[in-house]
Amino acid sequence: MAIRKLIPGRDAAGAGPSSTGAVPDADPALPLDTGHPARLGMWVLGLGFGGFLLWAALAPLDEGVPTAGMVAIDTKRKAVQHLSGGIVTEVFVKEGQFVRGGDPLLRIDSAVALANYESIRQHYLTLRAMEGRLMAEQAGRAEIVFHPDLQQAAADPVIRQTTDNQQSLFVARRSALQAEIDAIREGIRGEEAAIRGYEGMLAARRTQLELLQDELEGLRELVQEGYAPRNKQLEVQRLAAEAAGSVADLQGNIQRARRSIAEMKLRTVQRTQEYRKEVDAQLAEIRREVQADAEKLKAAGDELARTTIRSPAEGQVVGLVAQTVGGVIAPGQKLMDVVPQDEALLLETKVPPHMIDRVQPGMETDVRFASFAHSPALVVQGRVDSVSSDLVADPETRLSYYLARISLTPQGMKELGDRQMQAGMPAEVVIRTGERTVLAYLLHPLLKRMAASMKEE
Repeated sequence: MAIRKLIPGRDAAGAGPSSTGAVPDADPALPLDTGHPARLGMWVLGLGFGGFLLWAALAPLDEGVPTAGMVAIDTKRKAVQHLSGGIVTEVFVKEGQFVRGGDPLLRIDSAVALANYESIRQHYLTLRAMEGRLMAEQAGRAEIVFHPDLQQAAADPVIRQTTDNQQSLFVARRSALQAEIDAIREGIRGEEAAIRGYEGMLAARRTQLELLQDELEGLRELVQEGYAPRNKQLEVQRLAAEAAGSVADLQGNIQRARRSIAEMKLRTVQRTQEYRKEVDAQLAEIRREVQADAEKLKAAGDELARTTIRSPAEGQVVGLVAQTVGGVIAPGQKLMDVVPQDEALLLETKVPPHMIDRVQPGMETDVRFASFAHSPALVVQGRVDSVSSDLVADPETRLSYYLARISLTPQGMKELGDRQMQAGMPAEVVIRTGERTVLAYLLHPLLKRMAASMKEE
């Protein structure tokens, strides 16, 4: 019955087409409304787009600065150079050889350096010997105490001869001074003896004068009474006057002798002072020369020591240039590098200048090592240790960049496992600078373009 209702041209009784030939009206039961599926589709699209926008606006994505890095040694490889250059006389190492710190690498001709060192050393030790002699003279010691440098070089015949000469000079000068002082003291003793003689004569003359004066008193009374001749009185007076003159002369001699003694004592003090003043002046000059020679000797010793070029650190020799005995090396020429062993490894990355405002020390990084072929998806954690404060220019590409140094965190080392990093190994580094939503990421170019387009030209 329902099927018949769906067949056009038939009535409810199953009759054929209408005799009038008109098309009958549509059956109300036929669903002809197509708006509902369209509205349903629009709702699905709208909800899907809205959900995407909501997710894009809320879902955070990691943001970072991608850079190319390379594994490097924390202390860098050690370049081996020579300050003044010279002729190579011995080569102790080969390319790739492992050496310890201080091991000899090369030796250059030391004839000139050795001659210069010995010349300065001889002069320096001679000055030290003179200094020891003068110090002994200054202190008034009976023997010289030489500097330890001279004691260490006592086996050297030249140095031993130098110290012997200074010892002989010390004795001669000391003896000469002592002889002068002894001569002066002998003069003092002579004057003192003369004074004692004068004093004895003076005492005798004074006694004689007293006796003559007593005799003269008695004669005066006798002459007045006429019992003695006048000439006798005059004779006694003459003798008394002579005795008084002798007393005065002796007193003058004693005074002159005492003045002479004082002058000789003063001369002794002055000669000693002159001697010490001379010694002090010579010692001050010698000490200035010793100081200057000590610095020269140190420099000459360093130059002589540098004729044997030694390894600055424990590591492997790479880039050996000087391999021929008799070859000439220029001053400052790089002879080889020593790559330190057992040193901490880190990564060095080049940050573009336009991204440097987003990179700071302490930021976390994701590091992927392309050299680990069996673990291409391995990503380990790192941290930015430092960022250069100024641009660094690459001498080959002439491009400028900021150098960031990155070390692996303990977690990153654990993730690395048994895999070993090697200096020079390339790596891909992403420095995490924060988070950004998908919507912000998608709109960033548009907003940047709009901001640029709204600028007046």
